Amino acid sequence: MAPVISFVGRHNSGKTTLLAGIVTILEQQGIRTAVVKHASSGLDLMGKRDSDQLFQAGASMVYAVSTGLSLIYRRENDINLEAICHKIGSDFDLIISEGFKKEAFPKIEVLRKDISTSTLDIDNVVARVTDFPLESSVPGFSFDQRQDIADYIRKYFGLK
Repeated sequence: MAPVISFVGRHNSGKTTLLAGIVTILEQQGIRTAVVKHASSGLDLMGKRDSDQLFQAGASMVYAVSTGLSLIYRRENDINLEAICHKIGSDFDLIISEGFKKEAFPKIEVLRKDISTSTLDIDNVVARVTDFPLESSVPGFSFDQRQDIADYIRKYFGLK
């Protein structure tokens, strides 16, 4: 299974827009990415949603999951991220999830001051992206540092 990193944060914190830019950079650098999007408010397969934006960014695969429905499975309960990653297989260099904050994989927390300046009470945060100064024991980035974030992810996982 490819290494997995999750982008987590509160609703409307800018996760999808940030992630789309990072996916574009990684794919241009030859890193084949699969993106797993947790859609906590359900999926609208007919509309222009976050999942569409991530495909347009160049992700080789986007797997959107919500209670009751995913792009591949109909389920009564959410499927966990590890099970999804195993189904995705090893055709990718990196799996990036959006959401899944309760899962054990490394996380990059995204915070926007207009939404909340409080960090989430979650484990395994390896970096944060903010639009305000934040003292933290993990590396911090601003939203306009997409290249630096992509480089950090590559270095963190030892990707080419």
